[in-house]
Amino acid sequence: MSALDSHRQAGYTVTLLDWGDCVVRRLDGVTGGNVTLSNSTRLRASGSLNLTEACGDVDWMTQRARIEYTANGVSWGLGVFLLSAPTRSYSEVGSTWSVDLSSPLAVPDADCVDSTFTVKAGSNLVGVAADILYESGLEHLSVTPSTATASSDMIYDPGKSKLTIVNELLAAAGYWSAYPDGAGQIHLDPYTRPAARAVAYDFREGARSIHLPEWEREQDMAAVPNKVVFVSQGSAEKAGLVGVAVNSDPSSPFSYPSRGRWVVETRTGVEAADQESITTQARRRLIDVSTPSASITIQHMPVPIQPNQVVGFTSQGHVAKGVVKEIEYTLDPTALVKTKLLEVTDL
Repeated sequence: MSALDSHRQAGYTVTLLDWGDCVVRRLDGVTGGNVTLSNSTRLRASGSLNLTEACGDVDWMTQRARIEYTANGVSWGLGVFLLSAPTRSYSEVGSTWSVDLSSPLAVPDADCVDSTFTVKAGSNLVGVAADILYESGLEHLSVTPSTATASSDMIYDPGKSKLTIVNELLAAAGYWSAYPDGAGQIHLDPYTRPAARAVAYDFREGARSIHLPEWEREQDMAAVPNKVVFVSQGSAEKAGLVGVAVNSDPSSPFSYPSRGRWVVETRTGVEAADQESITTQARRRLIDVSTPSASITIQHMPVPIQPNQVVGFTSQGHVAKGVVKEIEYTLDPTALVKTKLLEVTDL
């Protein structure tokens, strides 16, 4: 029996950090707020904090907030956030603050190259991506090394966001887009198809259930492709690469055997290091566009899961594995978490 399966004494702690993520002090005066973790938004994490005057002096421009959840001796981080758009409201009894939260990826997103930026053919894609993040001011990185290199020069015009460049380099290497973990560290990791990921948590009905018995399952059957074709940019010396992924699973309602026809999505100008990379990208896209055919929304007590992890779900006769798409926290110890899952499709 897990410590999280029993009655809880829980709370959220907000700690003020300096620009180097060293602890300044506990941030008092927090009366509420929210945090959303998502695998589909550009910055991957966002939220807001509501504060009273007890918060003291805060340097909104350089200090950061680390938010943690603790219950029954178990704790985990929701993230480290930049503080922005502070709004102060006044009343007869004093003043309050409302401040927006952004993930550390807001730093390279707001930074742009000021001249033409070229990634030379043969450059290590993940290495260049990490260097860009370091140079933009992000020091806490977790990088899985890769041997993938640029197959041709990759040229970016002045004004291009550094986060955009980083994510395009990572995609070409067959990696996830950059994402932060609960401690604020930015990860550069290889993509793994959902069916090959370990189950991070198992939501089950019964005496130890931590989710509400009411939940929703939504299916979107429209225009789901059963073939994805990715084509890279060729050159005079080398033909472009072509990556193809098909859904031929007879048990899938979207597959060619089930439909009797092809519904094709095509992308050109795709950056890819080699044939394996572009085929992986095409397969990843096919899985992504097939997964939304079934989404499950549940409400549950907090557990240490993150977007893109896979969880099990068993309730009212429905058994599935789902990729965590989005988690919405309300910073109230008594509030439930709302999580959206995308049922796993293995193609």
